[in-house]
Amino acid sequence: PMLSVDVSGLVSQFARSFALIFPVYVLGYLGLSFSWILIALLGLFWLRRHRGGKSSRLGRALAFLQDEERVVRLSVSSAELPAWVHFPDTERAEWLNKTVKHLWPFICQFIEKLFRETIEPAVRGANNHLSTFSFTKIDIGHQPLRINGVKVYTENVDKRQIILDLQISFVGNCEIDLEIKRYFCRAGVKSIQIHGTMRVILEPLIGDMPLIGALSIFFLRKP
Repeated sequence: PMLSVDVSGLVSQFARSFALIFPVYVLGYLGLSFSWILIALLGLFWLRRHRGGKSSRLGRALAFLQDEERVVRLSVSSAELPAWVHFPDTERAEWLNKTVKHLWPFICQFIEKLFRETIEPAVRGANNHLSTFSFTKIDIGHQPLRINGVKVYTENVDKRQIILDLQISFVGNCEIDLEIKRYFCRAGVKSIQIHGTMRVILEPLIGDMPLIGALSIFFLRKP
């Protein structure tokens, strides 16, 4: 009679058994406690869960930019919902998002001009070692910044000023590359995410055009 043996199956079973037994053997040989295996498994589990959570948050952020109302109906945690869901004095501003989307190509042109005509010369003049610094590519991306909520302060505010809080989100597929030719050094930035509350202060209000004397913009907290 013929004897058939599944060699690949035996090798696979042996490898699995070896993977389970070898760590125990090493711990016993070194005189260590079995608890080290449990600690390693817990660490691996936490790392995988952390990476999965990060990917999930990124996916929700991208989905939110595509369809805000649909995302609100999903089973996401309340901390990740836009401000207008929680606070009645925070309003949606879809008209403003449509305006920003229409202006986005021109905003990108302005940002590129700012980088090349203001930031690049300033960096070159800051130090002799950076005299050959330059931006080789500036692409802010096609995904515009979104304003998830607007709050206008009407109480305890000086009559000659307007204060607004903008809940902003930017998940951009941008690409910014720079180079220092003197040292053959190249670097770049891709896929920037910014989430935070931006305060806009219009003051003083004046009786002549353009009716606003100055404009201040800053983040209330680190975005």
